[in-house]
Amino acid sequence: MNRIPIYGQIKGCTIYPAPDGKPAANPAAIDCTITPPVVTFETGTVQMMGSLTVPDQSRIADMSLSITVPVSPYSAKLSGKGLMGYEARWAQEVTDPTGAIRVVQGVCYISGYVTQVPASAVNPGAEGTADYNVSVVKYRLVVDGEELHNIDRAAGVLVINKVDYRSEVDKLL
Repeated sequence: MNRIPIYGQIKGCTIYPAPDGKPAANPAAIDCTITPPVVTFETGTVQMMGSLTVPDQSRIADMSLSITVPVSPYSAKLSGKGLMGYEARWAQEVTDPTGAIRVVQGVCYISGYVTQVPASAVNPGAEGTADYNVSVVKYRLVVDGEELHNIDRAAGVLVINKVDYRSEVDKLL
């Protein structure tokens, strides 16, 4: 039986503000939590023995990024006016079919608009955290050197797992 590598524990995650697509020299937060965007296709309804919801795989719904970071003057750099850029990097343990364990890098490149500027709860004895939400315009995900998502709403790019979901439509326009 052929086995595939098992992607396991995340060893750490760091987020950098990336104005103009270039990450800042210093991270905004270390050991943060990010929830990358979910890609959801727009849908339409057709009649086939009743209603059937069918995805339009050339169009996507709104995407958002969630960032949870320890509160600090550095993490405040994650909010700003206008289009903001971010680069999140993480290290993840992978067990190969041979049993060998290695660590790979994941990188998420995001551009978008901050939709929520947080304030931390003040709780004695507890670390303060802040939750940032970003409405995503550009999203690129690379894991272990392989590009999994490349989406740019402004440029009309929609590539998932090396499949261009817009190419058929773009040829006709």
